[in-house]
Amino acid sequence: MQLPEISIPLTLPFEVPVMLHPVVVHFAFVLPIVVLLLELSNLAFKRRALSVASLAFLLLAVGVFLASYFTGKADGSEAFDLLGEEARGELKAHRLLGTYLVYALLIPVVFKLMAMILAQKWARGALIVTLVMFISFVAKQGYDGGELVYKYGVNVAPVTEAREAVEDMNTTIAEQNATIGELKAELEALKAKEEKGVGEAVNEAVNEAVSKVKDMLVEANATVRQLVDANDSSAATNAPVETNETNGTL
Repeated sequence: MQLPEISIPLTLPFEVPVMLHPVVVHFAFVLPIVVLLLELSNLAFKRRALSVASLAFLLLAVGVFLASYFTGKADGSEAFDLLGEEARGELKAHRLLGTYLVYALLIPVVFKLMAMILAQKWARGALIVTLVMFISFVAKQGYDGGELVYKYGVNVAPVTEAREAVEDMNTTIAEQNATIGELKAELEALKAKEEKGVGEAVNEAVNEAVSKVKDMLVEANATVRQLVDANDSSAATNAPVETNETNGTL
């Protein structure tokens, strides 16, 4: 059975720096154990100072678990995009259990207040039982967090370097795409210019051919006229001479 998704409806007025989660979670693991030891000691010594110290550490644990939640959220968001599908699933489960632990810590707080106000043994016994159960889940959460770091490399140096490399690569790709776009535009301009140049060359060749044909026709026409004139002159020269038989003269 999968736990339902929950969150903490609290927004911080500042941005949480990354890499603080490993520092905070150590206190989140230790403080419930300290409270349990104080409560067990109080069973033997029955000192009010031990009870007050237990409550103080328990309330401090609430603040530490809230800090663990927000620092873990910051670190998880930083590394999420660089993880594989399996690692992302583990990270989501880790965050979900951490959220439940923040709410679950309120149960020992309630039993602690009841034990101090009512002074009933059952309330103190319930407090110790819930602390033991809570610490076991915290230990599970700590194991999962270590697995995320050592197995999947969440927020270790190679992952950070990989993220920077990906960002640099994306920048390079964007620059290359811009350069490719410019080159494509220049290529289209060259093609248009080349096509225009070919058209002009064809027009010039056609005009030159037409001009040559016209010149040839003019020369042929002149030659034909010369031949016609020469033929007319030859015909006139070779025409027969008429005689005048009446007067006997030519």
